[in-house]
Amino acid sequence: MSVVDAGSITGAARTLGVSKSVISKQISDLEALLQTNLLIRTPKQLLPSRAGEAFYRRCLAGVEAIESAYLDAQDHGSIPQGELRILANSAYGKYVLLPVVHAFSARYPACTVRFVLSDDLSEQEQTWFDLAIRTRPLDDPSLHVRRIDSFERRLVVAAAHVERFGCVDGFERLAELPFIGYVNHLGQAGWSFTNGTDQRHLVLEPALSVSPVSVVLDSLLEGYGYSILPSFIYDHPAFRPKLRLILPEWSAETGSVYAYTYPSRQRSAAVKVFLEWVACAVQGLPFPDPPTNAIRTGNALRVNPSAPHADI
Repeated sequence: MSVVDAGSITGAARTLGVSKSVISKQISDLEALLQTNLLIRTPKQLLPSRAGEAFYRRCLAGVEAIESAYLDAQDHGSIPQGELRILANSAYGKYVLLPVVHAFSARYPACTVRFVLSDDLSEQEQTWFDLAIRTRPLDDPSLHVRRIDSFERRLVVAAAHVERFGCVDGFERLAELPFIGYVNHLGQAGWSFTNGTDQRHLVLEPALSVSPVSVVLDSLLEGYGYSILPSFIYDHPAFRPKLRLILPEWSAETGSVYAYTYPSRQRSAAVKVFLEWVACAVQGLPFPDPPTNAIRTGNALRVNPSAPHADI
């Protein structure tokens, strides 16, 4: 299954943490046992044969059933434990999710969190997570998607450099100032702004283009120009005193934040509780208390075996 998912023995070996020779021998033994070829070898990748495709789908259904049973037994309706693998955009992950990760890990030490930030994803990177929180859509129809947050985008400049740029009282003044663009926005036809009643479309020629958004922020704070930032950055307590909005009545396109899970994993207690904590962080609410069948001792979270289990 890992060979089909990765498209190569090398990729499968990397994912499973074993040698290529081990996987090659297992494939040969399995093909000999079944007396049929399961894989078609092309110059670029390995593809399943018709028999291999049928075998893969039957095995996949079995693995998903086992995984679902495991989650029902260990995680569903219980305290977060095991491993929680989270994938997030770099900026939203760093400025919004990281404090949640730290607090969640401290509250539930039995749950090991793997928190990875990445903006541009390969297909292989989109398969390993339990939960992905993205400001850009993932194109995978097998994923369950839930909208968890939204944000605005506005023109921003560093507060320390307002005097240098002077008062910007109209869009015409923007042409006189250096604009810091996004590398991944190159080639797109500008930005659309609205004040609630009117609309303006601007093609802003960047004097500098950088990526990711955190580097745009760094460039702003160093005084290299102005840019367009999401509200989860310019409203962040650490940056609000250091930034100023330009033409604050005007905002660019709003964005959404989505949570993606594989259907077999969305019942995991770790996924469910972490998403609940993210919702609290977004709304400015305190994180909920642990379940009643959990006892905190020092920095550890222990389950009281005599307490009744939550309903599944």
